[in-house]
Amino acid sequence: MAFAIAMTQIEPTAPAVTGPLRTCIATGEEGAPERMIRFVVGPQGDVVPDLARRLPGRGMWVRAERAAVEHAVAKNLFARSAKAAVRPAADLPERVERLLLERALADLGRARRAGRAVAGFVKVEQMVGRQRAGLLIVADEAQGDGLGKLQASGLPIARLGDAAALGGIFGREQTVYAAVARDDAGGEFIERIEVGAARWRGYRLNSTG
Repeated sequence: MAFAIAMTQIEPTAPAVTGPLRTCIATGEEGAPERMIRFVVGPQGDVVPDLARRLPGRGMWVRAERAAVEHAVAKNLFARSAKAAVRPAADLPERVERLLLERALADLGRARRAGRAVAGFVKVEQMVGRQRAGLLIVADEAQGDGLGKLQASGLPIARLGDAAALGGIFGREQTVYAAVARDDAGGEFIERIEVGAARWRGYRLNSTG
């Protein structure tokens, strides 16, 4: 029962369906590839997450929620799907969560290198004041007046990792607030980061733990 409840708590934002539906090996439900995580059998018979959906081999699809991956690992549903003696690593749910976060942070890093992202509350506030900000990014630690001021701007806000993870993108020990410019050159960055952050949040919030 706990598994079923966790699976319906959060419905993460995802792009529109762009391909055929896939069947989740954990729930038996069909869904768009954008709402799932593809896995393949690796050379050593291990289960490998394929977030980009590009690795060769027959795909095994699991709903992009940690509870679903935990269930697939606990019941070793990958072996049944692959029709082979494969066994996922016990830490596969944690690994997927880490990879989802790293993927979204990598897109933020590309925006920073392109000069489209800034860090630090003062710089973020300045970008907002110049009406250049298109997406605000905050760490898990964000709270209080600072967060309240950014929320009052009406701009979309994405939580993405903790202050140490965000800080690593900007060459700082910690970063709590960041922003991505909304001009045309930054539009692609904003979409990728926003979708990636929502995918990571949706995954980690839908857990049996």
